[in-house]
Amino acid sequence: MSLVLHPDPQQPTGGYGFLELPGSSLPDVVTLAVQDAYSERWLTPVEEARVEIGNPNWQPQKSSFGPYEVLRHDGADWVRIGPEIVNKLEEYTPLMIEVDGRAFNVTWPDTIPPRAGLAGLGGLQTVQPKPAPAPEPEVKRPPDPTPVEVLEPDIETEPQKRSLLWLWIVLLLLVAAGAAAWFWTREESISLPINTTPVSNNESCSLSALSALPGFATQLEALRSCGRDVSPDTALKLIEDAAETEDPLALRVFGTLYDGDQLDPRIENLIGLSFADDPARAVEYYARAVEAGDTQAKSLVTATCDRLKGSSQTLEKGAYDDFCR
Repeated sequence: MSLVLHPDPQQPTGGYGFLELPGSSLPDVVTLAVQDAYSERWLTPVEEARVEIGNPNWQPQKSSFGPYEVLRHDGADWVRIGPEIVNKLEEYTPLMIEVDGRAFNVTWPDTIPPRAGLAGLGGLQTVQPKPAPAPEPEVKRPPDPTPVEVLEPDIETEPQKRSLLWLWIVLLLLVAAGAAAWFWTREESISLPINTTPVSNNESCSLSALSALPGFATQLEALRSCGRDVSPDTALKLIEDAAETEDPLALRVFGTLYDGDQLDPRIENLIGLSFADDPARAVEYYARAVEAGDTQAKSLVTATCDRLKGSSQTLEKGAYDDFCR
């Protein structure tokens, strides 16, 4: 059994990640321990008000983090960790991670970045007042300089000086315009990809190959098997096309992508297709899935309606009235 490390797509600024263990063999709650494979020292929790980046507390004595809830999906166990661990590990560090007493040798990836300034666990810390700054010594002003006689400009050379001055002004304006054009061109060329993992040239995972498979259930199974070999755009196109035909499974998957309390790890973590939490849109897709004949979506409608109940937001109140009454 191997341990796979993933970033949390709901936290693009870093600080959170997932541990994936194939096979559902973990209890509902587990603890973790992290050891540096070279020094054989253990990462120890630090009692601080905010979890800063770096300065890991490595100790000879074994320490545990947690407890963490275990999520079950697609035949695997998933454990979500936070900045108490992520912020203290450097990329490419060889580690031994114990999950519920089982040891796994891994290398910490560069795809799970730390996140600065995240609040940590523990009590409030007393902030010591800063001492008042010492008064600055009085600086004596130097005596005024002796007045210098200003000579009248030479009438014959003044036009030449003015011409040179205008020439310099024009050159400076041209340089500034060129720098501004370069800056805006650079800004427009920058884009943030949804999934930074390169897509392979696996022809069986192309949009045309996946679209040719019979039925969305078969397409979704192949989509999950392809994982990182599929781009988020390809996955979204397949799900959208099936949802337009009121396919119940596609509608339920759409609801999951909008539901912050649900996770499809292979679609959201491996492929990188994930949306911001929007319970109003999630319950709409869940309700459409139920109406299309998906019995599994009924419990998801109930859970999402519990989240929407009592909301003061206009869209969420409207969704509750439309799909929860």
